[in-house]
Amino acid sequence: MTQTTPSSGETTARTRPVVVVCAANSRYALPLAVMLRSVEANLDPSRSLSIFVVDDGLTADDKKKVLDSLASGATVQWLRPRRSGFASLPLWGRMPITTYDKLALAHLLPATVEKVIWLDCDVLVVGDIARLWDEDLGGFHALAVRDSFVRSFGSRFGVAGFRELGLDRDARYFNAGVMVIDLARWRLDDVAGQALDYLKRFGRRVFFWEQEGLNAVLAGRWREIDSGWNRNLSVERPSFSRDVPIGNPSVQASQILHFCGNLKPWTYVARNHCHALYYRYLDLTAWKGWRPRQDWRGAVLAWYESSPVRRFLYPLEQWHMKLHRWLTGRYASEQETKSHE
Repeated sequence: MTQTTPSSGETTARTRPVVVVCAANSRYALPLAVMLRSVEANLDPSRSLSIFVVDDGLTADDKKKVLDSLASGATVQWLRPRRSGFASLPLWGRMPITTYDKLALAHLLPATVEKVIWLDCDVLVVGDIARLWDEDLGGFHALAVRDSFVRSFGSRFGVAGFRELGLDRDARYFNAGVMVIDLARWRLDDVAGQALDYLKRFGRRVFFWEQEGLNAVLAGRWREIDSGWNRNLSVERPSFSRDVPIGNPSVQASQILHFCGNLKPWTYVARNHCHALYYRYLDLTAWKGWRPRQDWRGAVLAWYESSPVRRFLYPLEQWHMKLHRWLTGRYASEQETKSHE
């Protein structure tokens, strides 16, 4: 476990720390740095930032560059994943075993940590996350945004086992990429164990991995927050000025932009405002100046991503997701999963 130390006198006056947790492998080192830098750049300067990263094989160079991307006021602790119960969990397509690490947070973090904000590495924080931290959990296990793609348990790609579990098909379904988590309640009610049981029971029918497991387990035990805290850019494309200053967001009241799906700003260069803003934060990190290689595939993706045609072809994308899942297998074998432990 490694930790950066605040410089002398710089952060001692800061109070009310914000605790952020995420997970990354080496392939996600750059987006991890960009995401954390965006959090830090927009955080109320009177607040301190404590970061825990579940380390799924980050290299020493990866970690150094992530730390070099942050100011000296943030602390970073690297956590080794614990995956003793992950055998036979559903994995298909591009998703690594890292996606399930959020289920183990209650056991990975010190018992003294009772509340955290979970952030996926493919988000860009353009508002003050301290305001999200200060939201009242009100006795709920988590705060989250209703998913803009999968709206309810009975939706396509929703909760496969809702009927068997006696759950309401119209129950709201949340996106697990951004969550405020009451870790004390997660520990008390063994949220991780319940989610793992669900995923193993319905693994052949599960679509969105740990997110589906958490939705099944936390039905009625999470509170919906404003959609601006997790704006799905695969479904919505907020418009804002290309020159919007960092630290002063005006992205249709969006505070966190989520690059869901396969169209990531570090895989191809697009000429839209969200990608332009992403690269501005990237240039605040140790990867300053880096851009994805521009080739014919990237050009096609850039055209498609910003084209009005995509709105009409979106149902085809959903069909392709189902086909891809079918062809790549509904779940990984126990041997494949263990190979990632």
